[in-house]
Amino acid sequence: MMQNSGASGAGISLVPRAFGGGTIKEKLCAYLESRPGGADTAELVALLLDRDSGDSELKARIVEQIIGADPNFIFDPASGLWSLRSSISYRVPLDDAQFTVVDLETTGMRTGAGGIIEIGAYRMLGRRLAESFSTLVRPRGMIPRFITRLTSITNEMVADAPPIEQVLPAFRDFMGDSVMVAHNAAFDRGFLDFEFRRIFGIGLRNPVICTLRMSRRFLPSLKRRRLDLLAEHFGLSTDGRHRGLGDARMAAEILSIFLEMAEKMGITRLDRLLDDHARGVSRRRIERHVPPEEIAALPRTAGVYLMRNQRGDLLYVGKARRLRDRVSSYFTHSVTAKTAELINHVYKIETRDTASSLEAALVEAEMIRELKPPYNRMLKSAPPAYFIKLDLMDEFPRLMMSTKMSARRGMMHLGPFVGRNGLERAIRALSRITGMRTCAGALLPDPDFSPCMYGQIGYCASPCNRSIDADSYARRVHAALGFLRGQSGPILSGLVRARDDAARAMRYEEAARLSRELESLTTLSHRVSRLREVVTENNLMIITGDGASRVAHVVLSGRLALTRALDSDTSAQELSAFVAENYDRYRARPIDRAELEPMMIVARWLHERYSDEGRIVYLHGSVLDPSALAEQTSRHPERAPRESRACPEPVEGDRREAIL
Repeated sequence: MMQNSGASGAGISLVPRAFGGGTIKEKLCAYLESRPGGADTAELVALLLDRDSGDSELKARIVEQIIGADPNFIFDPASGLWSLRSSISYRVPLDDAQFTVVDLETTGMRTGAGGIIEIGAYRMLGRRLAESFSTLVRPRGMIPRFITRLTSITNEMVADAPPIEQVLPAFRDFMGDSVMVAHNAAFDRGFLDFEFRRIFGIGLRNPVICTLRMSRRFLPSLKRRRLDLLAEHFGLSTDGRHRGLGDARMAAEILSIFLEMAEKMGITRLDRLLDDHARGVSRRRIERHVPPEEIAALPRTAGVYLMRNQRGDLLYVGKARRLRDRVSSYFTHSVTAKTAELINHVYKIETRDTASSLEAALVEAEMIRELKPPYNRMLKSAPPAYFIKLDLMDEFPRLMMSTKMSARRGMMHLGPFVGRNGLERAIRALSRITGMRTCAGALLPDPDFSPCMYGQIGYCASPCNRSIDADSYARRVHAALGFLRGQSGPILSGLVRARDDAARAMRYEEAARLSRELESLTTLSHRVSRLREVVTENNLMIITGDGASRVAHVVLSGRLALTRALDSDTSAQELSAFVAENYDRYRARPIDRAELEPMMIVARWLHERYSDEGRIVYLHGSVLDPSALAEQTSRHPERAPRESRACPEPVEGDRREAIL
């Protein structure tokens, strides 16, 4: 270890002026606590200084003066790494490391008191399974039907089971100081950490390893990483799937295989494995400067969050349906390299509650537009949404797909949809069946013009050389519009007959093509059926919040025309008067470019929202009965009638399918 006699003899402190000694030690302690494998001198100095001095001797003297005499820190001359003395317990060979592989069954996806219904776990010494822990837990509420179908755990089975307050102390003793392991560990850790904080007053302190993240590290070419699919990939038994002990056994056997892979890669000690795991899929270390207690104290309400650096500069603005859950998701090891870079600079997180996730999305867009946070350009986490567009002002329109809405008059938009390839195939099939053109640009029909390949093989009606007049082409457009508005029967039944005729005539390639087109259009038809109306034809009112915090968002011809609070008895009359005055005006005028972003936000929200997020009042004309509006706004969200919803709601836990 390097001595600091030169620095102290000169009477000059090498500690940065911006920090006091205690603050620096706490900062370094928190940093090294997340890195049991240790960190080198340059890494610690970079954590403290804004710039790299480039002088390795000076760096060593700085770190030596700060923590060299502190018994909580140790330096390994062989590796050149600093670490905490408490991390010595992790410096054991993987064969001697202690793991507890855990799987929980819960009443749903959201953490909360009494949400655990079963705990299954195995203790492991290295790659060997030892003792097990398994118990049902009596929840505070009823088990949803879809959870019973998934796990086979019924309300009768847990009626006499002990509550979590009795189970958790025994499980804490079973786990001890071992490393907790789970498949998709963020889920299990979230429930356990919540209950640890509620019951013991302190969160889960054990190091955590996720076999799902390990699969991304060791099996990068594998596309599907569900627990049972990983077990099948390795030839393991999947008995007991979706039960605590069965899933824990599968995860333990998979961990054993991954530990063998890690040893072949040269990772032979537990601290090295934890250090490698801390880098996540981005292969970058995540420096956590926001204490977990601050994130645990965030509200579980809709709102926006602002991430700031050490100087207080705004780095990123985001929205969330539940602020605590969204913000905590950043501090996992499955984030991308760009997200890891952001988190490494975040020292403070501010939140602002909103009445709904719709209002949060609108506020987020406004703040990004005004404040221009640098990382909002870098991080585009939301999947792109696509619209089917049809220019009704064109004499010979064509079906188009775009991620942007157009302000052009007469442009119809249907969507939003997520997934480019399937939508492209469906548009090509619908264009072929109806004979609509696919060529881009303005069309100037000329009898002497030679049609393209699609026109020559009969996939297009060839309006380019006047093979079809405008009235006949308009009937084809009308057929396509009917399909896009939900009248899919004629086209789909025609495709079925054509496919069967081709198969009977042994034209198998044609039958296969027609079958693929039928599949694409059937999928599109199902997605269309979940859309209430074409975006530019939406006329509705969205009521969010409850009681005095209710807010009405009026949407006319797809545009967000008015947002106002429902805070008085005259609100319903004022909204009714606004609709009567503006209903026809919005239908008549073209879309303004400033209206496009709110249109996009409202359209996506309508198809992403949960059943308890607002009530929808559809407007079928300029007359809005104030008494009917008052009745709608007095209803509780969960008691809203089925027909008032914009689309069928997603099943709990399947949020990726919430967008069409």
